[in-house]
Amino acid sequence: MKAYKYIFKKSMLSFLGALLIISAIDFSFNFFAEIDNINENYSLLDALFYSVATEPYRMRSFIYLAAVVGFLAIFVDASFLRAFNTVRQAGLNKIKYTLIIFLPVILLSLASHEYVIPELTKKAEDFRKSKVSSSGSEQPVIIEIEKIDDSNFVIVSEQLAISFSDEGSLELKDKYSGAFSELNYNRNVKQLSFSQLIQNSASSFEKFSLVSKTELLRRGLNFLSYLVIFLIGLEILMSFTKALNVNRILIYGFGACLIYQFVESVFADSISVFMLPYYLQAFPILLILMYFLLRKRLFF
Repeated sequence: MKAYKYIFKKSMLSFLGALLIISAIDFSFNFFAEIDNINENYSLLDALFYSVATEPYRMRSFIYLAAVVGFLAIFVDASFLRAFNTVRQAGLNKIKYTLIIFLPVILLSLASHEYVIPELTKKAEDFRKSKVSSSGSEQPVIIEIEKIDDSNFVIVSEQLAISFSDEGSLELKDKYSGAFSELNYNRNVKQLSFSQLIQNSASSFEKFSLVSKTELLRRGLNFLSYLVIFLIGLEILMSFTKALNVNRILIYGFGACLIYQFVESVFADSISVFMLPYYLQAFPILLILMYFLLRKRLFF
């Protein structure tokens, strides 16, 4: 039991260390970028407040990357490796170990999308906008163009809705514009909570609903890909221990996670641009099959 507690504790400490280092680097870049916006209304202290208040939001985007890098990097510790081999001989397999250490990270990540961080980010963004932008109190007017049939369309905004046809006829409508009152059109979809996305996914506006459903699926399933990235890295470590060193772990961890983030964004953007089915964003499920195929043919 002590060995189990030891490897779990050391794994969590390594993850937190990686998260702290990446967050510190990210905070530094973000704060120095904010210095360019300092003016008579937006002081250095305001920039510091904004950077601190929005850092938890940015941390969400690399929390799984920090988990992969941290959980792999701890294997360079000889004491940890001995403890890990001991629990493996006692019956703990690699998949079970992965689920145990990733569970707190997954729960933390999912909870961060619903509690505290969305509201904190919104207040910080509103604060910055009121200081930096001359029109900070004005919300942008967002419109959506919907195709009713082959010859009729409707343009919808928060103020009104106008239907028009290819023959040139126009008609004012109010049935669509009222639907904006319960939506979050003026917010970055990545800053919305799960409950807000669920509400938006039931919208009658096709593209907005599609984007919300895609984001819901992305948040709910993208951790599967990081599990697979870690498992493949762990298989490499266990199979080729002679080649084990920190540099290779960092290159693999960062490289694989960054490539996946690029692929994930391409999927999400393609779905919204080409109006593809939102369930294509569930592609991380296929990566699990890929892992078991690689494990059967390449690893032992």
